[in-house]
Amino acid sequence: MKLKTLLLMAFTTASTFAQETEFKFSKDGLTDFIVTTYDASAKDTYIRTVAWVKENAKKNFVVVSSVENEKLTIEGTKENFLCSKAGGTNVCTSGTFIIEINFKDGKYKFAVLGLTEKANNSANTIVHNLDDFSEYYDKDGTLKKYKDDVPAAYESLFNDLNKSLISFMDKKKKAENW
Repeated sequence: MKLKTLLLMAFTTASTFAQETEFKFSKDGLTDFIVTTYDASAKDTYIRTVAWVKENAKKNFVVVSSVENEKLTIEGTKENFLCSKAGGTNVCTSGTFIIEINFKDGKYKFAVLGLTEKANNSANTIVHNLDDFSEYYDKDGTLKKYKDDVPAAYESLFNDLNKSLISFMDKKKKAENW
């Protein structure tokens, strides 16, 4: 019996400290960061990530700050971030995000630092609090009417960025090792 209790406690502790591999949207906010395993040195992953930023310059991706082979802070834009129908037309916003990527041998940490939203053809910018999405939920915990697309927009923005980075690095790695 003691062994079962000990194993259960060990499993609970291990799962508590498990690192997220995908961003999730909830009433309590967006996942702070994810850790992605990548079979390369921190230096190689850093170099490939810088190349990924340059490749995406047309999407206004820029390196805001960097510590060589350790960390990159990147700003970029996602056109048509959130779209909704209004009066028979499609109204979209663009999102400007700030992410930070920290590198270690064999993995990297991808964190979301900020997100602003701007309606196309508008001067108004909304700065989102990524630690509290209660504004999107009713008191009973369900998503508010007309907010069904919001969780998927947030999750796909950041998960797709990470997938794009992995795909780009894999192509670079393959080209380097031909």
